[in-house]
Amino acid sequence: MSFPLGFIFSLPRAGSTYVQRVLSSAEGVCTIPEPWLMPALFGILDGPAPLAEFGYDHVRIGLNDTLSRLPNGKEVWHNSIAEMTRTFYGAIAEDDELFIDKTPRNAFFCAEIMQAFPDAKILFLWRNPLAVVSSINQTWGRGHWKTYFYEYDLYKGLQSLVDGYRKHNDDPRVAAVRYEDLVSDPATHWPKVFSHFGIPYNEEGVQSPPKMLGAMGDQLGQAAYSRTSASSKDQWKKGFGNGLRRRWARRYLNDVGNDALETMGYDKAELEAGISEPGGIWKMSDYALLPLSPAYHLIEPYAFRTKRLRSRGFFARR
Repeated sequence: MSFPLGFIFSLPRAGSTYVQRVLSSAEGVCTIPEPWLMPALFGILDGPAPLAEFGYDHVRIGLNDTLSRLPNGKEVWHNSIAEMTRTFYGAIAEDDELFIDKTPRNAFFCAEIMQAFPDAKILFLWRNPLAVVSSINQTWGRGHWKTYFYEYDLYKGLQSLVDGYRKHNDDPRVAAVRYEDLVSDPATHWPKVFSHFGIPYNEEGVQSPPKMLGAMGDQLGQAAYSRTSASSKDQWKKGFGNGLRRRWARRYLNDVGNDALETMGYDKAELEAGISEPGGIWKMSDYALLPLSPAYHLIEPYAFRTKRLRSRGFFARR
C-alpha cells in the first residue's frame, strides 16, 4: 500500500491537537489522536528504561549487540522501523491518503524520525514555552503546579525540537509555524500549512475544526474550543500569580536561552514582561511543589517506579 506520511512535531499543550483537527478536515487526510508508535519504537535502544514484564535492559543489550554486528546497523534499524510503521499505518490509511502522525513525545525523537522517513512532510509547531507551562498546570494540574511531571518534554523535548529544526530548516519537506499566528491570523498562515502537506485548503475546517475523539489527545480543548479563536493566546499570563512561579518561569527562560527562543520566534524580554503582570493563578501547594520538584526527579526513578492511573492499573514513569 502506497501512502504519504506527515508528522507534526511539538511539545504537549502546544496546540497540536487543534492543528491535527484542522488538517483532518481536508480531503485525502487520515489521522488518529496520538498513536505513540514512534516513541515506542525509537525509544527501545536507549533512554530511561520503562517498566515491563521482562528485563528491558536485556532487550537493549541484545538488540544493540545484534546491530553492532552489522556494518550499517543503525540504518537497518531505522529501515525496519519505517517498514513496520508503513505496514501498521497502511492498515488505517487508504491508498494515496496522507497519514499524519501527531504525538507530542515524538519531539524527542524528531531527528531519528526525519532520518527514517526521508520523504515525510514535517511541521514544527511552536508555542510560547511559558504558555505550554501554564496550560500544563491549568489542564492537568487543575491550577496546581504540575510542571515537574513534564520536565522531560519541557527541557529535553524542546531542545530536540530546536536542534532538529535548525539542522533541517532549509529542507523543503520541513515547515514551521507558531500556534499564536495560526489562531490570530488564520487566513494568512493556514493556507501555507495546507499547501506544505500538499492537501486542499479547507476554510470551513479552519473556522470550525472537526472533533477527534479517542483515548489520547486534547479532549478538554476540543470541548472548550469548537472554533478557531485567539482567546487562548494570552491566557498564559495568568498562570504565574506568585513570586515562586514567576521566579521559576524566569529561570526556565534562561535555561531555554535566547537563541532557542529566537529560533521559535519569541522574544525573551516580551515573555518576561508577560509574567510581571499583577494577579494571576497560584495555589498554596506551590510552596511545597516548586521547592521539592528537584527532589522528585532524584527520588522518582527509584521510589516512584510506577504511577497509578485513575481507571486502569499502572503505567511506567515518564
